[in-house]
Amino acid sequence: MASLEMTRRGVTFAPLLLLLLLQLTGLGRTENIDAVEETDRFCYPESARNSRRSCECSNVSASPWGMRALRIDCSYKDYRVAELSQLLPLYIDTLDLSWNALDSAPIFTSDSLHQLNLMHNNISRLVAGNFKQLTSLRELYLGWNSIGQLEATTFEGLPHLQVLDLAHNNLHSLPAKLFAPMLVLGTLDLSWNRRFNETNLDLYSGLGINWKLNALRLDACSLTELHLPEDVPLKELSLRRNLLQRMPRRLPQTLVRLDISDNLLEHLLHEDTSNLTQIRQLYVEDMSLMQSIVANSLTPLELLETLSFQNSRRLTHFDAEAFGHIPRTAVGKKWALRSLSFRGTMLRSFNSSLAPLFSQLTELDLNGLPLQCDCELLWLKQLPVQTNGRCYKPARIRGMLVTSARADAFSCDSWPRWAYGLVVLTLIALSAAGIYLIVMGLRPHRGVTMRRKVGVGSPYARVTIEPNRQENPH
Repeated sequence: MASLEMTRRGVTFAPLLLLLLLQLTGLGRTENIDAVEETDRFCYPESARNSRRSCECSNVSASPWGMRALRIDCSYKDYRVAELSQLLPLYIDTLDLSWNALDSAPIFTSDSLHQLNLMHNNISRLVAGNFKQLTSLRELYLGWNSIGQLEATTFEGLPHLQVLDLAHNNLHSLPAKLFAPMLVLGTLDLSWNRRFNETNLDLYSGLGINWKLNALRLDACSLTELHLPEDVPLKELSLRRNLLQRMPRRLPQTLVRLDISDNLLEHLLHEDTSNLTQIRQLYVEDMSLMQSIVANSLTPLELLETLSFQNSRRLTHFDAEAFGHIPRTAVGKKWALRSLSFRGTMLRSFNSSLAPLFSQLTELDLNGLPLQCDCELLWLKQLPVQTNGRCYKPARIRGMLVTSARADAFSCDSWPRWAYGLVVLTLIALSAAGIYLIVMGLRPHRGVTMRRKVGVGSPYARVTIEPNRQENPH
């Protein structure tokens, strides 16, 4: 009986289920038709239809469940804000409006857009709540514009934003707590805002940067000093091309990658790196004033994997104990360092005590160094890694790769250079003295007088000229 009644109920509900499926199918078809119409309206507007100004739209499968996603590329179309529809199509995931003629940031509406690219336009200011209708936005690129003014609530309504790029603008005075609405911001790029140093607010407490930030880029911001909380979990920091004369004293201890290139440091000291115990990549490149890497300056960097001094053209001294004292018995010790670059510096030689460390490198770049290939640098030829270093001296092997030059060419003179100069000067003095004595020996003595008889037939005889008697007979 129970089974019979269940069968009757199934028969009763079957038409209802069928009707429900038909309705859902009809709704799906209607939604798809609407989505296609919205896509066509945005991608192929009336003013740009059948022309090169039409956008490129493509459907892809978005992760993680392979759901439908729409990517629209409207770059290089010379669009203006008035030509764009504020309501974005359904399922839109990415919108690229770079390299257009936008003079302000469009106010779009979408609950599915994840990435918006507005780079390389003429945007000069952002208004309050400019992006609050993009509730699902993850990445926002505003670089290479002329943005100089921001409202305090410009980034309101972006709780899911993870990447914000404001590089290459004119930012100089930012309102307090500007970045506070972005609760999960992971990457912030403020590079190439030349007057950013005029912002006196602290990045974290003043501007409201959340403590989940992983990467911060402040290149070319005219910074003379920088103070960051030591306990924030920042992983990457770029300070390239600023006016720093010393490494910032207060840096997060969690830093993994630091770029301090193209600043005004003259020497790398131990106190510059004492707080960078977790660093794995350090870039000290293009340092126009750096002259030396002193002893123990790199000792705290025990986890360092990549180190570059590339194009620091005044660097002439790398201390033998820059990594600390390395005993000759430390052949079996393991270092984390794998890549080391001195390309384009003025270093001429390296102490042989660095051999245990250099022999474990997978990359050692010595290209462009004026290497003094003598007996003290013979160990460099025996390294298992290709260095691309070339000999500058002695002249007989100039221009040859260190690995290609013969071992017997790496010789050291038994006498110091000053001794050769002294020998040459002595020989010159002795030669001058010998010539003087010879000349003085050939000269006649002062008491000797040269006498010679002058006869009648001598050309030196006295001649008397008398007048012609015929002309004067009287």
